[in-house]
Amino acid sequence: DGLQRAVYPLSKGLYWAAQAVIALMVLLTVTDVFLRYLFNRPIVGSYELTELMMAFLVFASISYTMVVKGHVCVDLVVSRLPSRFRAVVECMINLLAFFLFGLVAWRNFLQAGILWKRNDISHELAIPIGPFLYFIALGVASLCLVILVHFLQSLAQAVKK
Repeated sequence: DGLQRAVYPLSKGLYWAAQAVIALMVLLTVTDVFLRYLFNRPIVGSYELTELMMAFLVFASISYTMVVKGHVCVDLVVSRLPSRFRAVVECMINLLAFFLFGLVAWRNFLQAGILWKRNDISHELAIPIGPFLYFIALGVASLCLVILVHFLQSLAQAVKK
């Protein structure tokens, strides 16, 4: 319960940051199209900015989507199982997902450090890439925490008498 009270507001905050970024993406795209067709002067680097904002958008909202169970879930077989056995299966799935996404977060964090040290920058606008990978690692780590909460909930359901 305490972990859930800490993790869910973090996910919600990242979700609201993603909402702000999508609004900026829309504004950038509309302005770019407007300037391109009316004045033949597109915004330099708008495509690149949109790509970087998309990375932020996806990984800022992934954990909140998991909180509200907004991901696609095919439970054709699992839904027919007894509730305790279903909880055990969900427990195993959540544990596996926790370790796999933990690996993804860890590798993104390491890769971000490499890009930071090499001073990798974007092609057109020379924006450093490292901070975006650090943010991706943060978004996936937030997802790991949500999965951990779901694991503990399904574990409690599985051992419930």
